[in-house]
Amino acid sequence: MIKLAAIIPAAGLSSRMGGFKPLLPLGNGTVLSQCLDLFRSNDVEQIVVTGRRGKEVGAAASRAGAEVVHNADYEQGMFSSVLAGMRALASDVSAFFVLPVDIPLVRHVTVSRLIEEYGRHSSLILYPRFGQERGHPPLVSRELLPEIMDHDGVGGLRTVLERFESSARDLDVADFGTVHDLDYPTDYDLARSLVNTEYPSEKECRQLWSMYSVPSNIVGHCRAVSCVGEGLCEKLNSRSVKKLLNLDLVRGGALTHDIGKGTKRHEIVGAERLHVHGFHVAADIVLDHSDLMLQPHEPISEKEVVFLADKLVRGESSVLLEERYGEKLGLYGHEENVKQAILGRLGRARHILDRFDREMGVSAERLAQEVLG
Repeated sequence: MIKLAAIIPAAGLSSRMGGFKPLLPLGNGTVLSQCLDLFRSNDVEQIVVTGRRGKEVGAAASRAGAEVVHNADYEQGMFSSVLAGMRALASDVSAFFVLPVDIPLVRHVTVSRLIEEYGRHSSLILYPRFGQERGHPPLVSRELLPEIMDHDGVGGLRTVLERFESSARDLDVADFGTVHDLDYPTDYDLARSLVNTEYPSEKECRQLWSMYSVPSNIVGHCRAVSCVGEGLCEKLNSRSVKKLLNLDLVRGGALTHDIGKGTKRHEIVGAERLHVHGFHVAADIVLDHSDLMLQPHEPISEKEVVFLADKLVRGESSVLLEERYGEKLGLYGHEENVKQAILGRLGRARHILDRFDREMGVSAERLAQEVLG
């Protein structure tokens, strides 16, 4: 079994942030704990390199079960911290991740996929790639330790790794966290809004479309459904005195609801694709977007919003519910079993439409027409 470790430099000055990055609150813990949890959940040993406020950071890392190494020369830059972490690697470690503490949004599933890929096709360096950009954490073979240790520090770790480009590989990921670092307060604010979400952001949706070669007409349809879904969500929220619906979840679910289109049982395939990348809540929405039943006592959720928005959009234009299902009846209504199935779906969709109209105080069909012009 391959033994892996993760070096987490947490020794910087945080001069541009205005706060001390490792210990800033994030999610259910801190920026540092997010990084530690990421590797702990994947059974990867963690080495935290401290510098400024080393006792505080070291104590927090130790409580989480990580090994702590102090870099007395931390003011010389991150590469000195990388070297300090490398010196602490156990002799049986085959490869190691490097994740600066200010890149805390990497998804657990991304590290899992990197480990699996490295096990299948070992290389000197394996990078996660988001769009056309390589991100963190790279997984580096122990074979490169002598080269890295002998480097004079100019250009940092990146300069050393660039020498071995012919032996490097990329793994495409739908994970914006691999390329988002916390340099400024605005970066931190964005991280707080995205941490631990199980649905894709707009940038991640674009990456998913690219990874699965989603045709442009399907992308256009998903965008239209997203616009209608957001309109429905905002209208419901404006009249609600209870828990508000999550607009970002509606957007992520709508933009990916047809990511499996063109395959048999595309809703199942689409949900499976989202699960692969850790978007489990969005996957549940995608799984049920073709047919859905809402009981009278059940509240409207993001799932019903995406479902109805999809039924009110044909291509990139609005369509009446009866017309949408009428098209199916025209094509397949000559088969009695199929006809009854379509009529059953229409009845369930009509019930959901009626609920929306009552709770919004306006016609959902008219809203869809207004949103799409």
